[in-house]
Amino acid sequence: MNFPLNHEKLEQFLKKLELDPTFQEETEQVYILLKIKEIDVPVFFGIRTESSLLQLIAYLPYQLHEEKFGEVARMLHLLNKQLDMPGFGMDEKQKLMYFRCIVPCPGDQVDENLLGMYIGTLRLACDTFMHAIGAIASGTHKVDDILNDE
Repeated sequence: MNFPLNHEKLEQFLKKLELDPTFQEETEQVYILLKIKEIDVPVFFGIRTESSLLQLIAYLPYQLHEEKFGEVARMLHLLNKQLDMPGFGMDEKQKLMYFRCIVPCPGDQVDENLLGMYIGTLRLACDTFMHAIGAIASGTHKVDDILNDE
């Protein structure tokens, strides 16, 4: 099943999944809070109509300090190298870490099954790795500590 690439239809679809979407006027994005291991992870859905794309970006709920940029970047790179669908990144200027997916929407139509798979992938990636990333960002662990635990 498909729906048009617009905020109203996106919100309807997310409500159908019981994800309680909200439209944020200042960013013109729909967002949800995913509960992952009892932590709320904000996920924003940005519509790029000029290129028929839907961006999903989950912001990891950890502080990122400048002195940890290198270690966090190394961890994110290593994770992306191993993932079938890489998407971890960081914004040094905003001091944020995230997982991002881009959903192609040919003809400005969103495929419900495909979007559901992307949401599932985003949830799984965050559930699996966000605590390790948080440990690196907080300085309680180094990448080598986590690699040696494998």
